[in-house]
Amino acid sequence: MPKALASWRLFWVLALAETVAICAGLPAADLHSRRGTDVIIIHSVRCALPLFVAAFTASSLARLWPSRGTRWLLSNRRYFGVAFAFGMGWHLSFVAYSMLVLGRRLDRISLTLDLIGLTFLIAMTLTSFRWASRHMSGANWRRLHKAGVYVIWLLATYLYEVFARARHDIFDITALGILLLAGGLRAAAWWSQVRPLARQQTQRL
Repeated sequence: MPKALASWRLFWVLALAETVAICAGLPAADLHSRRGTDVIIIHSVRCALPLFVAAFTASSLARLWPSRGTRWLLSNRRYFGVAFAFGMGWHLSFVAYSMLVLGRRLDRISLTLDLIGLTFLIAMTLTSFRWASRHMSGANWRRLHKAGVYVIWLLATYLYEVFARARHDIFDITALGILLLAGGLRAAAWWSQVRPLARQQTQRL
């Protein structure tokens, strides 16, 4: 990967690409109705989801298939994560518009899940910056981000499983499959790390 496409330059490229992709979906949305607003709400999540998957699987890919590309992805995982949060900012703005202007009400389960995901997303985004992370120990920072990515992954997987069963949309089914595959990659990377330790313990016994 070119060195020029890294760090905050990468973030701005991803944020611009997200913005263009999300705005491209606006003509298909009717912002005067709840059903029409649902179109852009769903579209904005779809535009942000690939960035989360990239950040979620970066360490696993680098461990399982070390290469220049996977090392580049791992070293820029932070910027994929912040770009994902940027895309979710678009999504949340459409949700807020639907609630405040069109009077949408979320059921208790949806509201609870959204608040949990939003809390972790905000905490992880803020602590991706040094001015916030310096107030945390390294161990607590790792605990927060590890818990956060798994919470967001579980929420996304649950929601796309519900969507896939309800709508039978090919994108929902594909997104669910990708999320499950991403979880499998994390499990495989974890096993590749603990397997040598398990072998050593077995040999000692």
